[in-house]
This record gives sequence, C-alpha cells and structure tokens, in this order.
Amino acid sequence: MKKHSIIVRALAILFSVASVTSCSNFEDLNQDPTKSTNMDPNLILPTIQMYLTNDYQEWHRHFMYPGGFVQQWCGDWGTVEYGCLGIKSDAYMAELWLRRYTRLSKNLVDIVERTKDNPETANINAIGRIMRVYVFNQLTDMYGDIPYFDGGAGYYSGTLKPKYDEQEDIYNDFFEQLELANSQFNPSGDVILYDHYYDGDINKWKKFCNSLRLRLAMRLVKVNPEKAKKEAEAAIKNGVMTSNSDICLIHFENLANPSAGPGRGNGLANRFRQEPRNFRYSKRLIEYMESTSDPRITIYGGCYLDDGKDTDITSIVYAAVGNYTDMARPTDRFDWEESPAARVLKVGGEDIEVAGKYLLLQPSKWFMAYDAPYINMSYAEVELLAAEAKLRNWDVPGTVADHYEKALRASVEHMTVYGAPAVSEVAINQFIQKNALVAGSEMEQINMQLWVGNVLNPFEVFANWRRTNIPEIIFTNFDPGRNQSGGKTPRRLLYPVEEQVKNGENYYEAIARVPGYDWTIGVWWDAQ
Repeated sequence: MKKHSIIVRALAILFSVASVTSCSNFEDLNQDPTKSTNMDPNLILPTIQMYLTNDYQEWHRHFMYPGGFVQQWCGDWGTVEYGCLGIKSDAYMAELWLRRYTRLSKNLVDIVERTKDNPETANINAIGRIMRVYVFNQLTDMYGDIPYFDGGAGYYSGTLKPKYDEQEDIYNDFFEQLELANSQFNPSGDVILYDHYYDGDINKWKKFCNSLRLRLAMRLVKVNPEKAKKEAEAAIKNGVMTSNSDICLIHFENLANPSAGPGRGNGLANRFRQEPRNFRYSKRLIEYMESTSDPRITIYGGCYLDDGKDTDITSIVYAAVGNYTDMARPTDRFDWEESPAARVLKVGGEDIEVAGKYLLLQPSKWFMAYDAPYINMSYAEVELLAAEAKLRNWDVPGTVADHYEKALRASVEHMTVYGAPAVSEVAINQFIQKNALVAGSEMEQINMQLWVGNVLNPFEVFANWRRTNIPEIIFTNFDPGRNQSGGKTPRRLLYPVEEQVKNGENYYEAIARVPGYDWTIGVWWDAQ
C-alpha cells in the first residue's frame, strides 16, 4: 500500500467534507449530510476509517474504562481513576456515544443509502455495510440497546429522535448485513478508491466481512448458543482470514497529532507519547506473558530513559531485576504509586540513577511510534475464535490444536507490522510447545490468548471477557470510599445524561427494559 500518498489524499478529503461529520445533536441530522446529491461514496470511506483511530484525545477517553476494567493497563491517571477504581464520569462514559453518532453515523448511513440497489456500486455498498456493523457493534456492546435502525438516518428517514433498538434485534441485523455484503462482493465490479484498510482488495474485504461475523457470532455463546453456532459456521464456510496478509489494519504517517481533533498519526500512539508518559502494563498481564514464555513481552513493552532520546534500557533493567513481572506495576495503581526504588545502572559506560517509574515497562517504542498501524482485527484472533468454535464441537474444519497453534504463531509473526524485528523460528516453536493445549483447560488457554493479543483493543478485550469470564477478574476495590460500582467490575457504560433531555422518551423506555439499570448490569448477550 502506498500509505503516505493515500493518507495525505484522504486527509484532504476528510476536511473537505467537514459538513458530513459536523453535528452536535440529533436535530442536526435533518441537514443533508453531503450538500450534494452525487458525491462519490469513495470519498466518504476514508473519512470513516480515519476518524475511528486518529484522534488521541478521543482515544484516551475510549481507553480509560475498558482499559482499566480488564486489568491490562495502569499508571495513567484517567485509566486508574475511572476504569480501575470504578468511578463514574458522564463525560468519559459519553465520549464513545457522542463521537460515533456525531462524527460517523450519518456517513455510515449515507454510504449505504447512496449506493444501494445499484449493481455498479455493489462493492462500495458492501464495504459500507461492513463498516456500519463494525462501528455500531462497538456502540451496542458498550451501551446495550441503542438507536440503530434510525441512528444517523435523520436525512433519509426524517426521524430526529430515534428509538433505542433492542440489542438482540441489532445483532440479528448485523448478521443479515454481513451475509448480504458477502454475497454481493464482485472482484470484477466497481473499483474501491482511497481505502486505508485493504487498498481496494475485494477478496480481503470479503474475508474481513466473514471474520467480523465470526467475532460477533461468538458474542452469543451465553445467551443463544444455537444462533452463535449457526452464524459462526456460516462465517467460516463463507471464508475468513487465512494468513497475516489478511489482517484488517490502517497505516498512519510519522507525525504528531494536534492537541485536539484528528491528525495524521496513530491516535493511540500519540496518547502513549504524551507527557508524562505514564501508561504502564499491569503486573497481572506481564506475569501471565512471562509464565508462558511469550516472546512478545519485549515487543509490547520497554524501559526508556527520560533523556530526550528515549534511550532503551530494557535489557539493562532486566539484567538488574531478573524478571519482567517485577518490571510491571500492580493493577489499580497510579504512576506515582508503588514504584520500585531508584537504581544506579550502567548505561553507555556511565553510571546513571534511574527513577523507579522508568524501571517499569511502558508501551514499546514500536507501539508509541506515530506511524504505528492500528489493527482492527487480526488473523490470530480469527484462528483463536475458530479453535473455540471447534472446541464446542461446531462444524469447523481442522482441529482445535491446529487452529490454536496457527494463532500462536500468527500472533508473534504479525508483530513485524509495527516495525519490530522478526522473532526467530526457534523461539516461536518453543512458545508453541510450551503452551500446548491441556485437556480441560483449552477454553481458558484460548481466551487468555485473546486477552493478551488484543491489548491495544480495549473494546474487544472487554467484550470477550464479558462473554467468557476469562480471565477471572476480581475487582480489587483499592479505594472503596470512592468506588461507585459496589466493588464489582462494571459490565457496560451508561447512556449520556444529555440523552434524557434530547431524546428523553426513548431514553427512559430503554432503561426501563434493564431492571436495576446500572453499569454492573450486563448487556443482552452478557447473560448472568
């Protein structure tokens, strides 16, 4: 992919269609989202793709709650204060809702409506359907019932205060939309332009479509296992990802983003690099990775001096400490809490006193690079989901062990997309051999790898934990005097308070469907 030229071109498009994405409430949806009746839908696609991952302020707000809930991240004040300690903030809980509805929902509806029932735009229509499912899935998984069928459709339907559709109905439509998209893809059809994910490769889009369907099918294992089985089998039969070349990712440029709004660099990487660079990995995550001899530890994290050059002292710290687990911070701790004592280390031939916080693993230089790609879905995840489906005795080709081993290999090999050096074949084989499936523990082993593998995708880790309860997460309730979850790990986000005013009738109808409505009550598929 000629990523730099494509991104520059798309950013120009992004700002030229500002009218498509500017909206402050549902009343704004009665404005024509394009100011044109014949805008090329290929100009809308890159706007959607870029907005999902290129705003570091937005990413931080999205990261706080799920990143803390699933006990992978700590140190960062917002993540610990709200996610780890369980403190409610309407502003932060509302961020995903407000951004997705105001920035993206109109575009998602428009790209589908503008191209439907036209054989000459079948491919871009299919991609629009997939993107709409992808974005609205993040919303419904975090909030439960949401405006979906009329969400963002004010210009087309005239509905300015859409009702909150039930999550079961939304999921049923997800599967229908993905089946329709899969069936209408035509490699000889319309050419896709400015596509950040696959550079217009229709065969790869089709694999992503079915892989996403597999992911969503597995959500239903607790609430409707027969539906989960049917949809998973259909997804795999239609054709899912088969190698790391099928990964759904987006590339960025090596540029720092502005302090507010979208930019041309990776939004999450930009957030990691913001001073005081206080994101740290939880001891629980690193301890698990070390216990499994996971070669990704030093690709995930590193220790760097605050010397203006980010001098890498990871190996020096490891030699002094003796293990990686003690180079991680206890879960639920701020960056100033429980740091190890300062050490004098020999760096570049000089003795340097290194403060305790810099002896702890930060996001690595590869994860913090402005031009680091963002992975929406990996091939390794697909193989792990296929392994679980086979473990459940569903009609899936291959064996559980085969799918699991392919996932472990792929998860290590795809680290090179971040620019990290390739792990040796010997090390990969040792990792696979050490973590061979053990009878009776297969479900845990598979889903622990999903927990580790999606460390940069808090939406997915939080969702997968809720459907499987793997890993076991016990809320530590480190500060019970301030905790607002009753000492429990929350299982959803609450609707924005402003919805009570702007869409009150539908808001109250939705919360009435959830007895004891609170953030510790699971969404529909998270049956307790």
